[in-house]
Amino acid sequence: MPDTEVTSIADKKLQAPPRIRLAELLASISLATDLAHDVPAESALRDALLAVELATLAGWSAPDISDVYYLALLYHIGCTGAVAAQSRLGGGDDINVRRWMSEVDYTDRPEMMRVAATKIAPRWGATGWPQGIAGLASAERDLPGALASTAEVASSLSQRLGASPAVTDSLSHAYGRWDGKLFTSLPSGTGLSPAARLVHLVHVAQVHAQVGGIEAADAVVRRRSGAELDPELAKLWLENSHEISRTLAADSVWDMALEAEPDPHRGVGASHLDEVSRALADFVDLASPFTRGHSRCVARLAEAAGKAAGLGLEETATLRRAGDVHDLGMLGVPNRVWTRRGPLSPVDWERVRMHAYHTQRILGLASPLRPVADLAAMHHERLDGSGYHRGLQGGSLSLAARILAVTEVYQAMREERPWRPALAPDEATRQLRNEIAARRLDASAVDAVLTAAGQPGLGSRSATAWPAKLTDREVDVLRVLGVGLPNKHIALALHISEATVKTHIINIYGKIGVNTRAGATLFALEHDLLDGGGRVSVESRRRPGGAGLV
Repeated sequence: MPDTEVTSIADKKLQAPPRIRLAELLASISLATDLAHDVPAESALRDALLAVELATLAGWSAPDISDVYYLALLYHIGCTGAVAAQSRLGGGDDINVRRWMSEVDYTDRPEMMRVAATKIAPRWGATGWPQGIAGLASAERDLPGALASTAEVASSLSQRLGASPAVTDSLSHAYGRWDGKLFTSLPSGTGLSPAARLVHLVHVAQVHAQVGGIEAADAVVRRRSGAELDPELAKLWLENSHEISRTLAADSVWDMALEAEPDPHRGVGASHLDEVSRALADFVDLASPFTRGHSRCVARLAEAAGKAAGLGLEETATLRRAGDVHDLGMLGVPNRVWTRRGPLSPVDWERVRMHAYHTQRILGLASPLRPVADLAAMHHERLDGSGYHRGLQGGSLSLAARILAVTEVYQAMREERPWRPALAPDEATRQLRNEIAARRLDASAVDAVLTAAGQPGLGSRSATAWPAKLTDREVDVLRVLGVGLPNKHIALALHISEATVKTHIINIYGKIGVNTRAGATLFALEHDLLDGGGRVSVESRRRPGGAGLV
């Protein structure tokens, strides 16, 4: 008996779900912050590699090197916390401001003016000049508050993503200076987190190395040593920069960065994916006042719709997480696009169109997030192939993908946008019906989403929402005709005369452009109008497509 009990415990241990590497999740997320700063992909991964090398040369302990590694991956996770100030200075282009103002010396006014004049102002455009000029005038006043907001958001999100207390505390010091200038609320010198000092130096160096090479990076580190940067760490960098930078020659450092994670590797349970997806939802939605809470609402509604449609537990969980992260690629779209009232330029439209691709690219590299990434990438696809980014058609779209697409459309319509007020539920429902009629959205997915949203399903579908402007009664006739019943039986089933049936059939043929029952049946099949069991009842009218849609 004791042997059996021991074996049972061992079996349970063997059956325990595998732990997910936190480094893999955070490395993937770091690609999103690269996108938000318009810097080369894997920039944060390169920071992590350099930071581990420098900390090792400094003789730091294993736990401290581990903190440096994770801090480098999460260094910019709070960047959407200061979008308002960044947008003002960028004339609506917050991304360009993050790109060029990220590592200037904020106490060097001539340098800031040079960057503003050569890198920021040329991107304002005609409509952005008034906002840009006003932002430039208030930049010095806005800067400390903007960076404080960034640091606070970073600390909060990093904790939710699984970072240690030491890393979250270090993020609050991310913009602190050795000399204590500018950010008077932060400590100076050795009072600053050592990890924050080291990662900040590495990041400054790598930004300038990307533009001008390692010699340019060394010149900046040398000039800022003892002012912005820790002088001892700066000295160590200058003595070793050429050697440690050679490790970054590869086109991709993804595998190298994961291998560089200090032991012991940190793991999290599968349930942590929910907190990661919710944190990313908030990270994205902070970027615009018009999207605050959007991703979470999409996730909740999609989950409820998935349950209503009969999806399994695992597929529903993936759908919920995909709803949270579906707009992660929006970090590559300037804020001015979301506040614009007129039509988008071709360049801006292309950036919008590619956001679904970026969501998949960023999250798909982490194997635990791959199913979520693949589903999230399809939230703008349409049954007729008119969607983006891949232009997939109905046969390539799972029910979960169809539900996510409908959910995103419905939720967006229910929210205010700069170019329109929020739509009332009945108007949003009407537009969904029109999309069904146009064969862009799936009827069963719409029905599930409306049910989850507490709105009437498709039973009260209006005539204008049926394909070819068929009336409710004409659809009833077409459904019975489509299962092969003669006019007499159609009349009996629908409690109308044979003459009335004949009139309806003539009208149906004219509207759908066919001349035979086979043609009419094919039309009904193509538009999901036939009940899978061939039953004729009031329910077949209230649920277009019936069981055949499930």
